[in-house]
Amino acid sequence: MKILWGVLLPLFAFSQSYGLKTLIENANSKNGRIEAKAISIKAAKEGVGAAQSAYWPTVDVGANGTQATPTNIVSPGQTLTGFATANLNLYDGGRKSALLGEKQFEYTAALFEKSAFEKSIALEIVRHYYTIQTQKAVLAALQERSSELKAQIERVEKFQVAGLSTQEEVYKLQAVYDANDFTMAKTKLALETSEQNLKLLTGLPVNSLQKNTFAEPKNVRFETLETIRALEAKAGAVGEASKAIKAGYGPHVDLSDTYHQSKFDDTVNTAGFGGDSILIDHQNELTLSVGMRLFDAGKISQESEAVRYQKLSLLSEIDYAKKEQRMNFSLSQKSLETTRTQLKSAQSELQAANSTYSVLKQKFEVGLADNIAFLDALAQKTLAQARYKETLYTYEINKSIYYYYAGKSPKEFIR
Repeated sequence: MKILWGVLLPLFAFSQSYGLKTLIENANSKNGRIEAKAISIKAAKEGVGAAQSAYWPTVDVGANGTQATPTNIVSPGQTLTGFATANLNLYDGGRKSALLGEKQFEYTAALFEKSAFEKSIALEIVRHYYTIQTQKAVLAALQERSSELKAQIERVEKFQVAGLSTQEEVYKLQAVYDANDFTMAKTKLALETSEQNLKLLTGLPVNSLQKNTFAEPKNVRFETLETIRALEAKAGAVGEASKAIKAGYGPHVDLSDTYHQSKFDDTVNTAGFGGDSILIDHQNELTLSVGMRLFDAGKISQESEAVRYQKLSLLSEIDYAKKEQRMNFSLSQKSLETTRTQLKSAQSELQAANSTYSVLKQKFEVGLADNIAFLDALAQKTLAQARYKETLYTYEINKSIYYYYAGKSPKEFIR
């Protein structure tokens, strides 16, 4: 029973049908590139924690041993000292605050980058998903054409035997049949390529796909893309880094407390005095230090200014990105309108091609139309079928692009 289940389970998984939303959700949890973004978020979060820890005092412990020769009353031969030091930075010109702000902005940028990357992967999945649907529709039309050509070849061959047709007509039909076979082979290769790309993105077998569409856009509120928000957060981080550098000109106040405990051996006694009586075996030192940079030939100022220019560069990039998003959003709206018109045209073309083919097929079979007219009508029908399906799926892709440039997650509009 276990062996049978082990054989059937992979077959069940292989044959399972997946919808577009499931494909995107699985990619969000299994795609290696998205996982890399999640790890970057963890790294940025640890950076925030490290910056917050800078506000706490530090405690260091240590020990050292000394062997000295010759010895005297204040310099014993052997000294073993242990110590513990606590340090607290009371003021650093705002450097800790700026560094914490920098790390918080970097963490925010990492979050936006992951979200933006998930949306870009979703668009890739949508493109491959509908490309597969298109390729399958084209392949079905080609297979239908192949079956029709095969039937007509067999019919004409029978007529040839009866002397009602020529070998040339058979050759022409066979040539079209063979060319159609080659087109089918290319389409199958393209289909397999798309399926493998989709499998790589989602981590799921995609041999069987459910039919999904996107909701018709209605009252969609425009929002800034996560890629732009990530740039804004990075600009904020660079601004805080500039402040942290400039804090080097501010006063620095540090408080430290050190406790020593020593043990002496091989001490020297002189004129009634022993080394043990004048050597201090324990001591506590409390130190308050204040310092301030007065002159460095403009080094800190120039370093801070160099970083500030990086922020200005990012702000310029952000301004351009916002204009680009607005432009693409407007173009995606117009693209939807154009595709709607194209869809109506493709539907009319398909109806006309089907009607023409039906009439010419009947005429061809009774000898009232030659094979050239018949083959042309068959080709137009196949082309019209493929073009209609392609336009239909292109419209779905364009809807996902519209939602993307509106700042939305396309996944939320899958129906």
